[in-house]
Amino acid sequence: MTHIGDYLFLYDIAAIALMLVLSYLSRRLGEALKIFPYYRVLYATSATVFAAFTLDTLRFGAGLGGSRTLTMSLRCGAGLAALAVCLRYWSWLFSEFFKR
Repeated sequence: MTHIGDYLFLYDIAAIALMLVLSYLSRRLGEALKIFPYYRVLYATSATVFAAFTLDTLRFGAGLGGSRTLTMSLRCGAGLAALAVCLRYWSWLFSEFFKR
């Protein structure tokens, strides 16, 4: 039976790609609305997920065991920060969606 950690790199790649796409879209929206460039946080969050991926890869390659608490905490923090930034830029969608 496989463990979720065996495929964690796929989630990391998807999260990094999603954060980069959202940073591009948020930058464009922020320029149009003249909002402070919070989108830069999304670049930092994608770099944080990449760092967690790299740490896990190096640890696995070196044959070290141990806990993934640090790298999972990095991923969780990056996800929460990205969520906060995206809500700042895209919260207007909720009012449009629920307007009906």
